[in-house]
Amino acid sequence: MIGTTITHYKILAKLGAGGMGEVFRATDTELGRDVAVKVLPAEAANSAEARSQLKNEARNASALNHPHICHIYEVSEAGGVMFFAMELVEGEPLARRIPSAGLPTETVARYGGQIAAALAHAHERGILHRDLKSANVMITREGAVKVLDFGLAQRLRAEDLAGATRSKVTVQQSGAIAGTLPYLAPEVLRGEPASEQSDIWALGVLLQEMASGNLPFAGRTGYELTAAILREPPRPMEKASPGVRAVVQRCLAKEPSQRYQKAAEVRAALEAIGSTSQVAVQPASASSGRWIWPAIAVSAILVAVLLITRPWKNAPPSPDAGATRPAGRGPIVSPLGAFMIKTPSANPEANELLQRAMMHTRYQLDPIRARQMLERALQLDPGFSEARINYALTYLVAVEMGISNDSGDIFRAEEELRRTLKDDPDLPRAHALMGAVHFFQGRVDLAEEEESRAVRLAPGDLGGRMWLLINWRFRGRGDDAIGIAHEVIQSEPLFWPPRHHLGELLREQSKTADSVREQQKVLEQDSQNVGALRGLMRTYADVGDLPMARKTLDRLRPEDRENYRVRIAKAQLYALEGKTALALKEMDEQVLKYADLQPFSTLDAAEVYALLGEKEKAIEWMDRSMRKGDDRVEWMRRDPLLTAIREHPRFKQILNSMEYRRQQGAVGSKR
Repeated sequence: MIGTTITHYKILAKLGAGGMGEVFRATDTELGRDVAVKVLPAEAANSAEARSQLKNEARNASALNHPHICHIYEVSEAGGVMFFAMELVEGEPLARRIPSAGLPTETVARYGGQIAAALAHAHERGILHRDLKSANVMITREGAVKVLDFGLAQRLRAEDLAGATRSKVTVQQSGAIAGTLPYLAPEVLRGEPASEQSDIWALGVLLQEMASGNLPFAGRTGYELTAAILREPPRPMEKASPGVRAVVQRCLAKEPSQRYQKAAEVRAALEAIGSTSQVAVQPASASSGRWIWPAIAVSAILVAVLLITRPWKNAPPSPDAGATRPAGRGPIVSPLGAFMIKTPSANPEANELLQRAMMHTRYQLDPIRARQMLERALQLDPGFSEARINYALTYLVAVEMGISNDSGDIFRAEEELRRTLKDDPDLPRAHALMGAVHFFQGRVDLAEEEESRAVRLAPGDLGGRMWLLINWRFRGRGDDAIGIAHEVIQSEPLFWPPRHHLGELLREQSKTADSVREQQKVLEQDSQNVGALRGLMRTYADVGDLPMARKTLDRLRPEDRENYRVRIAKAQLYALEGKTALALKEMDEQVLKYADLQPFSTLDAAEVYALLGEKEKAIEWMDRSMRKGDDRVEWMRRDPLLTAIREHPRFKQILNSMEYRRQQGAVGSKR
C-alpha cells in the first residue's frame, strides 16, 4: 500500500497494525500536512449498516476537541476500503513506557489525570471509548498523553465475545479480542451495554498497569481471565502509593454504581495525588546525607514568609487573605500578586481551579496540566474572563518554553483573547498576552503597543511587564529589559522567568559571572528548571567551558531532553564538541518547525549551522530572525557561536538593516 494514494492521502510508511486495522503515515496533498491513516479490515464493516454505524461514530468522535485526544479529521470510503484520517501523533505507546516495576507515582497521576480529562471531555458529549488500553494511549515527545480511537472501538458481536470468554486458547492467541479482554468491565462481559462506568473500569486497569507494571487480572485463557474479572479481587499493588491504590480500588469495583460516576472525579483524585507526591521530601542521594525540597515545597515556605512580612498592595490585609471569596466581595488575593483574581467567578470551584492553574503556569511550568483545570473552570463559568485569559496563556507558555511547536497554539491563544477583549476591551492581562501573540507572529511593533497599553492600564501587573521585558530583549534594548527584570523580581521574588531572562541578558552582555549567578538562583528554587539549565549550559558554552556545559545539560530529566529548546541547545553543544552527526540528528523537521515559530530559537538555529560550517543555512536562519524583529545587533557582533559567518557579506548587510530599523524606531519614538 505504501506509495499509493487514497483520495487525497499519499501513503508514506506503515506505522503499525492491530485489531482495528493497519495504520499508515500519509501526506494530505490538499492541505500539505502529515496525517495518520487507519485502514479498517474488511470484516470491520462487512455490511452497509456496519459501515454507516462506524461512520456515524467517527463523525461524532471528530467533534471532540481536547489536547489529550487524537483528533479525527475525516472518515471516508474509497475503492471499497474504509479509512479514517487522523492527527499524526509523534511519540510512543504508553504500553512501551511502563517498566516491569511500574512508573513513579507522580507520573501515574499525571498520565492518569490526562487520560481521565480526555474521558471526561468525551463523556460530557455522549461519546464512550469502549477500548481504552495502554496500546491506545500515546505519549508525545513533550510527555503529554494522546488517547487514540475514541468512539471507534470495534463493535464485538455477542457471539464473538462469548466465544472469547469461553475459549481455552491463550489470551495472546485470541485474535481481535486479545488486547481488549483484560480491560473489559464485568458488566460488559455479562452482555450489558458499555457505559461511562465501563470506561472508568478500563481506566482503573490502566492505572494499575502503570503503577505496578502488571494488569490487575490474569488468566492463561479467555475463560480464566473472564472468571478473574467477574469474581476475583485485583492483584495487590504493594509498591504503589496508598493514594493510587485507593483510586484503583474504586475504579475496579465490580458493581458500576460503586465506582466513580464521572471521569472528572478520577481526574480530581489523581491531581490531588500528583500535588501531594511533589511535596514529599526526598533525599538527594543515599550517600550525600543532604535533603532537597522540591520546588513546590520551597515555594510554600516562602509564600508563608511573604504572607507574614510583606505589605500587600492589591488589597488591605484581612484574616482570610488567600482564601477563595464569593463574587461581590472584591478581588480574591493570594499571597502572591501573580495569583490575584480581580474579578472572581460566582462559582467558587472555578476560582479554585484558576488559582491552581496559575501555580502550574507561573511556578511549576506545566501549562498542559493548567489547561485542563482552566477548561473545567470555563465549563463551570464560560464568562469567567480571567480563566479565559489564563487559558490563552497556557498555549503561549507551551510555545515559549519549548513544549509545543504547533503554530496553531498561537492562533488559539489569539482567538481566546479576542473573545475576552470583545467583552471587556480594557483588561490589562488580555492586552499583555495579545502583545505576546504579536511577538510570536513577528509583529514586534504591535506587540510593544499592546504590552505598553497593559502597563498603562495596570502599572503593577505582572503580565504586561514580563512580556515587555521579553520583547525589549529581542529588540536589542538590553538595559531597558534589565531594568524591568529587576522590578519584576523585586515585586514577585518567586516568579522565576524574569530572573532567567535577566541571566540571558547578562550573558548577551558578556557578563558571565553575573549570568551564572542569576540562573543558579533559579535552580536554587527548582533544581530541574529547564530554562535555567539550558541558559546556564549556554553561558558555559559561550566561554568555551564545554565540560561544565555538558555537565549542566546532563542534569536535565530524561523527559525534558525532548523539549524543543533543549534539543536546539543539545545540537549547539554537540556542534561545539565536534559531534556533527549528533547535532544534525537533533535538528530534525520538528525542531526546525519550532525554530521557525519561537523568535529566540530562530537565531539559535543559525548558530547551530554556523558551528557546523553550513554558512548559507546559517545566514538564511539569521535573515529569518531579522525578519521576525530581532535587533540584537551588539550581541550578534559578540556571539562566539556566529564566528564562522561574521565575515560573510550578507551577515554585515543583516546587521546594517537591523541598525537602520532601530534608528528609524528611535526617530519615530521622539516625534
